[in-house]
Amino acid sequence: MIKLIATAHISERSVKEVEEIIKVEKPDLVAVELCESRYRALTQSREIPIFELIKQKKVFLLLANTLLSFLQRKMGEKVGVEPGTEMLRAIEVAKEIGAEVAFIDRDLRITLKRALSQMSILEKAKLLRELVSVYGVEKEEIEKELEKARVNEELSKILKEFKCIAPNLYRVLVEERDAYMAYRLIELQKKYPKIIAVVGAGHKEGIEKYLSNPSLLPSLESLLEVKEKKLSILKLLKFAIPLSVLYIFGLALYRGISIRGSVLFWAFNHMIPTFVAVLLARGSIFSAIVGMVASPLTSLNPLIAAGWFAGLVELKVRKVTVGDISEMFRVSNFSELMSNKAFRVLLVTAFANVGSMLGTFISFPTIIIPLLEELLKW
Repeated sequence: MIKLIATAHISERSVKEVEEIIKVEKPDLVAVELCESRYRALTQSREIPIFELIKQKKVFLLLANTLLSFLQRKMGEKVGVEPGTEMLRAIEVAKEIGAEVAFIDRDLRITLKRALSQMSILEKAKLLRELVSVYGVEKEEIEKELEKARVNEELSKILKEFKCIAPNLYRVLVEERDAYMAYRLIELQKKYPKIIAVVGAGHKEGIEKYLSNPSLLPSLESLLEVKEKKLSILKLLKFAIPLSVLYIFGLALYRGISIRGSVLFWAFNHMIPTFVAVLLARGSIFSAIVGMVASPLTSLNPLIAAGWFAGLVELKVRKVTVGDISEMFRVSNFSELMSNKAFRVLLVTAFANVGSMLGTFISFPTIIIPLLEELLKW
């Protein structure tokens, strides 16, 4: 027997409901909508190798995770409940009654990677707009929406709106995780006769659908695979743009056309936006200078980025500790988040990359196209 308890992740009422049902039902196993990494994040200090993440180009992934966690904590603070409290309480009560505990959610890192790789630029822009609008919502409005989420018809409307705003993100965050958690519950049912699963309200209907008809489940491999697109427009542009710029400069030089001015403008077009971007991220002057100097060269090499250099200097200047990283995932005040040393390193890295990219976009109409037109006259 599998019984699902649908919760709202920042609802005090959900915490009490979870506690009461587990104590009354006394299951053999309590399954929670957590993965090992999320559980550790809720209960332990986070040791994240920022230096390695910068080199592996995973800064945007960690930045997205940090900002989403921050938003959820901010909303939870307004209603007096820490995100994930109901899951942690479910685990505590399970131990009190002698029941086993299982984490049934897909690893958060896989979910985030799949989400970011499958979302279109338009979806990301729409989602950012929605997140910004949610930030200023007051306590009464949050509580009103939490109550709505407890009513099936209202919850269906909320999920449909989410699906309209970001269909690919909806598929990854909701539908795929419904299937993964159903897989885990079906497997656990072979060992435990009575299971209570504590899941977000938005997952209940989907999981129940798969539990009643397992033949609808997609393959487990397809839910865990993180595909690197072998050839995408962005990846193609990443290599094509630097190669085309180098080719045009080289051809102009070969034909005796002076490129001194073009090269200087290329450098200034990259150095200035990168320098300003790092300062906007409240980076140190040293990080801004290093990012600025690196930008014209890294923009011509698709394997390295200006953000690497600016971020690594910022890491050294700020002397980031494990405590800073842990604190980054606990603050719910924007000024505190901006003051956090670890978050500042992530922001500097990301902004430096954006500044360098902006320099390339500026350079095409102002330098490359005029130079190409001059070449075509020959």
